[in-house]
Amino acid sequence: MTSTQPKLPEGFDPVTLEVIRMRLDSIVEEMGIAMIRSSGSPVITEAGDFNTALFDPTGRIYAYSDYVQFHIGSGSVAVRNLVEAIEGEPLAPGDAFICNDPHTAGASHPPDTNVISPIFHGDELIGWAQSQAHLVDVGGMTPGGFAPGAHDCYAEALRLPPGVKVFERGEPVEWVRRILLNNVRVPTLFWNDVRSLVASNNTGIRRLLGTIEEFGLERFRDYTRLSFELAEQVVRKRIRAIPDGRYSAEEWTEHNGHVDELYRVACTMTKSGDQITFDFTGSSEQTDGFVNCSYGALVGSVATAIVPILAWDVPFNEGVMTAFDIVAEPGSIVNPRPPAPISNGHLTTGARVSRLVTKLMNDACHRSDDDTVRNRTQGVWGDSWTGGISAGTNDGGEYFVLFNMDGGGMGAGAQPDGDGLDCAGMMTQVNNMLPDVEMNEMLYPVLYLWKQLDVDSAGHGAHRGGLGLRFAWTLHGAREVTQTVFAPSAQVVADGFGGGLPGGGSGHEVWRRTDVARLLDAGRVPTRDALSAEEKELLAINQQSVTIRAGDVFVQWIAGGGGYGDPLLRDPKLVAADVRDGYVTAQAARRTYGVVLADGIVDKAATARARAEIRKERLGEAPVRQVPAALPAGSSAPRRDANGWFVPASGARLDAGEDWRRAARKVTHVAADRLATYGIRVRPRTNGRRVVIDEYYSPACGTLLEARVRVDSAVG
Repeated sequence: MTSTQPKLPEGFDPVTLEVIRMRLDSIVEEMGIAMIRSSGSPVITEAGDFNTALFDPTGRIYAYSDYVQFHIGSGSVAVRNLVEAIEGEPLAPGDAFICNDPHTAGASHPPDTNVISPIFHGDELIGWAQSQAHLVDVGGMTPGGFAPGAHDCYAEALRLPPGVKVFERGEPVEWVRRILLNNVRVPTLFWNDVRSLVASNNTGIRRLLGTIEEFGLERFRDYTRLSFELAEQVVRKRIRAIPDGRYSAEEWTEHNGHVDELYRVACTMTKSGDQITFDFTGSSEQTDGFVNCSYGALVGSVATAIVPILAWDVPFNEGVMTAFDIVAEPGSIVNPRPPAPISNGHLTTGARVSRLVTKLMNDACHRSDDDTVRNRTQGVWGDSWTGGISAGTNDGGEYFVLFNMDGGGMGAGAQPDGDGLDCAGMMTQVNNMLPDVEMNEMLYPVLYLWKQLDVDSAGHGAHRGGLGLRFAWTLHGAREVTQTVFAPSAQVVADGFGGGLPGGGSGHEVWRRTDVARLLDAGRVPTRDALSAEEKELLAINQQSVTIRAGDVFVQWIAGGGGYGDPLLRDPKLVAADVRDGYVTAQAARRTYGVVLADGIVDKAATARARAEIRKERLGEAPVRQVPAALPAGSSAPRRDANGWFVPASGARLDAGEDWRRAARKVTHVAADRLATYGIRVRPRTNGRRVVIDEYYSPACGTLLEARVRVDSAVG
């Protein structure tokens, strides 16, 4: 790809430009440090579930910290809605506004609380400091702010619209503080976190004013405006390298908290010149369950996928997003109206939006003649926060709410140059962190029994998708807790790319009346194989008010990422290493990768025969074209040249016009059944629409070209 370094206008110094740009990045990072050091919540200090940002007076982003990309949308919408809500009202240094309502303030969900502070240079408003974090409890019908049982937004949380002033001239607004603390379950922790958000903003204000004093206000404005323009130029240049056209795809949100239905998330991406429009028309109407995605979370979910695909090396500011338009019908699941409940919309429907945009960009970028843009394709991430929230009273009589951030341990999609990261977090969590076992055990009455990689979760491929996490705990220091769970990627899992297989799904069980105490008393480790239980209760995808008692064991597993390329193209030595290291079972090595091991060593001749047999099984006859033993991972993804589509792995032609799939051999199976044969665990659907997997093979060489999960119109 030709250089993306834009040319500076005459009169601008590149060194000054970079110093100011990096100063802004440094300021928002320091804001995050201030928040971590002043907060008492593990959600902030251990898991980094927050963002910090600086905006200009109209709400354009100067700089954004790399913690949670979702908040690009929710933070931006919050600031712009605040500017509109308080127009004409007096402002002063030291003021701070609080909001968390997804419908009016753009929050991704009610626990993600914004504090926004004006920045003054003398008497002039020159910007806004914004900090946002997940607060452990915000009231509502369930502890922790996630409400699977809610039928409207009024049951979910205390709703704070734009314009609620929580600090005035540096002092708390006492009547606002009293209302807030009267409506949450852990008032001390809540208020301390609000103060930490204010401290973060104050840090940003001091540092930004220091920067302006150093460079001068007008010079600062000129260079930040130029930064916007340069970021936009780079992104638009990469968009021009993508072929013009309309690309369509869909994803599905599972279970709305009340019924096990599937809700369509549809998008048509139109690329024309250097502009892209994402049109979500055709998505399901809003539902009465907690999976509706706020507009702020929709914008953040699109940004979550776009930034690493097209702006991976561009300093993030307002210019990055100007080349993208987002269209969403009001009243839909991706832009709901009150009273739609919304407390898990960002982690369900929002995550589906990120997966959907990834699939659309895969399709578009793969058609590019530019190698750099084409290599931005990837397996889809296992984007789904598999949540567990425990609430109760410990043996000391103290009430607690544990929002377990281990739920961020999902696998990343495989890449063109390597396997996906294990337990990488969601695509939106640039700085994902998982809590230490010791930290959770110190703060809450739980004892972990295991915390390990889930070998049933990875999407197999020439490059393997990242594995998700699986863990279990039992109560230690409490008689009973009430549990809320959500497993958004249980039935419709993350796709691979170019013949890579989908990743595994997520879920929860409660093992009732186990012998965990007896094993511990005997000095034995209660492993999955050693532990016995009178009953193993599979929980619903979304469920609240689950009682867990002393002696029960809570078990959770988390989705994995999609693979990249046909598994038969994976280096057999890598498969042998995976088996040795416990990433892949011996059965999956033989059945899925066609790798035969003898005492852990690859049997080359037997592996060649096994792979040839799998290709024959795929086609029902021997292939007429052969595939070399060693090929790049992307060789199974069809490419287009002047003569049409072809399979790089063997050179076989696919005479199919615009859509190569018409010339491929297509096989359709029920997804859960088919993926089980590959060693991938997916929850079956027992009623309603079927989830299937379409596999497309080259009719000449038997190469797996695509394996895509699809919701069928037929009822299972």
